Amino acid sequence: MKFGTDGFRGPADTIITPDFCLKLGFHTGTVIKEKGYDSVIIGKDTRVSGYMLEAALQAGFISAGIDVKLAGPIPTPAVSFLTATYAGQFGVVISASHNPFYDNGVKFFNRYGRKISENLEQKIENKLEKPNEPVKAKHLGKAFRIDSASGRYVEYCKSTLKGNYSLQNKTILVDAANGANYKITPMLLRELGAKTININCDPDGFNINVNSAVLNQELFAEYAQNYEFDYCVAVDGDGDRIVLSDNKGTIFTGDDILYTLASRNKMIGKDHSDTVVGTTMSNQGVVEALGKLGVSFLRTDVGDKYISRELVKHNLNVGAEPSGHVIQREFSESGDANIALIQTLAALQELDTTIAEIKKNIDYKPLSLKNFSVSDIEVVESEIFIESINKLKKNHPEARISVRKSGTEPIIRAMVEAETEKDKDFILGEIESLIS
Repeated sequence: MKFGTDGFRGPADTIITPDFCLKLGFHTGTVIKEKGYDSVIIGKDTRVSGYMLEAALQAGFISAGIDVKLAGPIPTPAVSFLTATYAGQFGVVISASHNPFYDNGVKFFNRYGRKISENLEQKIENKLEKPNEPVKAKHLGKAFRIDSASGRYVEYCKSTLKGNYSLQNKTILVDAANGANYKITPMLLRELGAKTININCDPDGFNINVNSAVLNQELFAEYAQNYEFDYCVAVDGDGDRIVLSDNKGTIFTGDDILYTLASRNKMIGKDHSDTVVGTTMSNQGVVEALGKLGVSFLRTDVGDKYISRELVKHNLNVGAEPSGHVIQREFSESGDANIALIQTLAALQELDTTIAEIKKNIDYKPLSLKNFSVSDIEVVESEIFIESINKLKKNHPEARISVRKSGTEPIIRAMVEAETEKDKDFILGEIESLIS
C-alpha cells in the first residue's frame, strides 16, 4: 500500500484494517527510532472505527519499542501542535477527514508538527511487506493517556490573538460535522466571549460529515434563513479545514481567507508578507487581487502538505487551499481550522471590513470542479488520455485545466478555469467525454 495525498485512507473493514494498522505502527516505529524519535502521540476523530484502529496502532508502536501517548478524539491541528510541543515526539492522526464514517485513515507529523517528507514516506512503504519482529520484552514501549490535550490546545489557539480582541456580543453558528472539533470550536469561541449555536456537534460514530456545510455549502443559505447569527463556521471531520459565511449566507472559502490574511499582514507590515502560497485549484482572480496589494503568489500541487513544504522552502508565513486548509506558520505548521477562524475574524476587524466587502475586491474567474466515479481510475495516466488533455490545453491557452486522481477517494477530479462560462463548460464537457 502507498501513501496518498494525505497519508493512508480507505474502508476500515477492507483496507485500513487492524491488521494493517498493527503492521503500519510497528514498521513506522522501527523507521522513526532510527531518526531519533522515542514516542508518538495518537489522536483521532469521532468515527466508530477509531478505537479499533487506535488499539492496533498502539500495539504496533509499542512492539517496536516506541512509547505511545493517547490524546483521544482531537482535531488534526491539535496533534500537530502537541507533536511540536513534546520533545522526541512523532504525531499520528487516525482520520479520513471529509470521507464518510465507514472509511478511515492514518497520517503522520514530524517533530516540527509538519506532514512527513516523501523520503520518510518511502522508507515506511518499503517496510510494510516485511514481517513484524517485536523487540525484546524489556525494550517494549509503554502507553500513557494525555487528559489535558483539548484544554492545552484551546489555550494555545487563544494565545495567537494579540491585544484585547474578543468576540463579545457576537453570535456564531458552528457546524462541526459531528467530527473532532465538536467540543473544541464552541469552547474556543465561548471563551473568547461569543455565543454559539451548535449544529452537527453530537457525534455518534456514524454521523461524521453527514449533512455538513463544509461539504454541502447550500446549507449556509439555510442556516442564514433559519438562525440569527453574525458568522457561521463549518469545519470538516478532522478539524483542519474551514469554510465561513456571514449572516446572509455569503460564503468565504480558503481563497477568500488567504486574501484577507494577506491583506491584514501586508497592512501591518508583518514579516514574510510579500508572498503567499496556494495550489493549482486557487482561483486566478485571487492571484490578480493579491497582485494589486503587492503580494506575490506561488502555486503548488493539490494538498496542504505541498503548501507546507513550499512555505518552509521560501520561509513564508501564509498559504491556503480553496477547500479551506489554511496554514499560518507563525502559529502552526498544519492547516488549522480554529486558528484560521479566529485570525480571520480578527483580520476583518483590523481591516474594518466585512466578508461581503472582501468578496467585492476579487474578480473571480469562472471555475468548476467536478468529480467522476469510474471503474478504472488509472485512465488518467494512459498515453491517449494525457495526449488529449495536452491538446485541450494547447487549444485553450487562456484556460487552466487540471485532471487528476484523488489521493483520498476512488474518483477522478477535474478543475477548469476559463475567461468565460461558455469556454469553461465546453472544456469540462470535453474532459467528461474522455473519462466516460
